[in-house]
Amino acid sequence: MSLNLHALMLFYNVALAGSVTEASKRLNISQPAISAQIRNFEKQYNVILFEKKGRNLVLTSFGQKLFKPTEKLFLLEEQIETMIEDYHKHPQGKLRLSGNYLATSVLIPKWASLFKQRYPKVEVEITTVNSQVALERLTNYEADIAIFGNSEITSQNDHSLHCLELYQDEFKFVVAPNHKYANRQISMEDMVKEPFIMREEGSTTRKRLLELCSVQDVNPPKIELQFNGLNETIQAVVAGYGVSFVSSLVASPFIKRGELAKVDVIGVRFTNKIVLCSHDKDDLEGFIRDFISIAKKG
Repeated sequence: MSLNLHALMLFYNVALAGSVTEASKRLNISQPAISAQIRNFEKQYNVILFEKKGRNLVLTSFGQKLFKPTEKLFLLEEQIETMIEDYHKHPQGKLRLSGNYLATSVLIPKWASLFKQRYPKVEVEITTVNSQVALERLTNYEADIAIFGNSEITSQNDHSLHCLELYQDEFKFVVAPNHKYANRQISMEDMVKEPFIMREEGSTTRKRLLELCSVQDVNPPKIELQFNGLNETIQAVVAGYGVSFVSSLVASPFIKRGELAKVDVIGVRFTNKIVLCSHDKDDLEGFIRDFISIAKKG
């Protein structure tokens, strides 16, 4: 018995819209037709999807349970439609890269440049999101490659994904070269007394700093300046105010140029894997495999 996908689509849109009336407007299908199809679906599979509560139509417990996989099903349908559209719009191919801020601001620009030199006619789309969303975009076929830190996420992923470790990135405490703690060894207790400049709440580095404070049993520092980007954070420290806790991939060039100095905090060494994930290599176009080769070479 094949699944009635049309009725399932109507169920999904009614649940999404909150009423048959609103779903009818969105789909340009009459209300009686939608109601009849949903009733037939319920009868066919011996389930109840909606119930009346006053004037409102609400999902039953089974309807709630069915909604999430149905949502995934129709999101996947949208992705398939997008793939077909991209195929016609970009006959030479399209590479969709998704990564966290570190990946898209520090790593991917160089690799994308090298890639475009080899494949000038392939469209390249780069999306900056957090690590979890980067992985979700890959899993949902919204991206061909995801590059991110926060490596514990990869242990939860679909086994059909192929993940490659690119770097063991170390987080460093950094200050301006004229700061009193520049190139010195100090305790974590002293470090957290300084004003900090950090990324926004939810960023990987900020989470790691809070975890570190918990492990070291010290109070978290006061975040005096907060930015949504790595470059802005670094530039504020370079200008001479406060301390930050950042990726060595970001900090190292500034340290080499003498614009930043690291602080050796006693008993602290915090690393984070940078990984590249894709679908099974055998299913990838050749140009996607070539981008992965470029990334592996660094």
